[in-house]
Amino acid sequence: MELLPILFVAILGVAVYLHTNNPHMVQSIRRISTGKPGCLPTDDVGNVTFHYFAARGRGEVIRLLMEDAEIPWTETGFTRETWPAAKKEGLKSGLYTFGQVPAIETTSGLRLSQSMAIVRRLARSAGYDCDCDDYSWCDVLTLGVEDQINKLGRLVYGPDLDAEKRRTYLQEARGWIAHFEQRAPAGDVPADSGYFTSKGRLTWVDFVIFNFIDLHKAFAEVDMEGDDSPKDDFLPEFPRLEAFYRRFSQRPSIAAYLASNRRPAYSLPKRS
Repeated sequence: MELLPILFVAILGVAVYLHTNNPHMVQSIRRISTGKPGCLPTDDVGNVTFHYFAARGRGEVIRLLMEDAEIPWTETGFTRETWPAAKKEGLKSGLYTFGQVPAIETTSGLRLSQSMAIVRRLARSAGYDCDCDDYSWCDVLTLGVEDQINKLGRLVYGPDLDAEKRRTYLQEARGWIAHFEQRAPAGDVPADSGYFTSKGRLTWVDFVIFNFIDLHKAFAEVDMEGDDSPKDDFLPEFPRLEAFYRRFSQRPSIAAYLASNRRPAYSLPKRS
């Protein structure tokens, strides 16, 4: 029995040494202790309160990840009327770091804002983190998505959106979408390995890219006043992305969410 304290101190000393001198060992210990893959997995976050509007927007990729990972969550569903007071309170409490949503609070004590920071953190807790060797590539793909989504956002929320500008945007966006087609997994891969990174393992990047494709499909298909032309069905032009989109949307929890009335309908901003 006297050896136990000595053994404990020895193990503690080794752990401290590894923590300060070998970050790769720390990562391995985290993977073993949590039972989750990825560069730096974390414990479960508990139940999530999701602060966002009753719209898809910047929040949809977070919803998709929580649904697939079966993370329990509830949503505030802000409206134009409720947002001003909520923003004031969020800034006061420090939850809305920049006076913006999305943001989350969890029963484990996590409080976080900014959409991609939330995606990465939830992914670490769900076993969807990228591998360490892939992290820079994960960032490259994600930032590529962000570049194009920002262009779409400027059009959608600008004052001059009309049917012709939509057609022009979708034609030009094909050039950017083609970059993802070149890097997409082959269309005939098994359903459980057809992903973008980490040796075929599902990661948060796949949620980001699925949402990117789905957003553009929704934008192409949404009814627009004065536009009676056929919908721009661009996805068949990109067979690898189309196969990825189909596989991903057939994941049981994703399929259930996409078909549910809990998913906000896609709509364009109302014009005054």
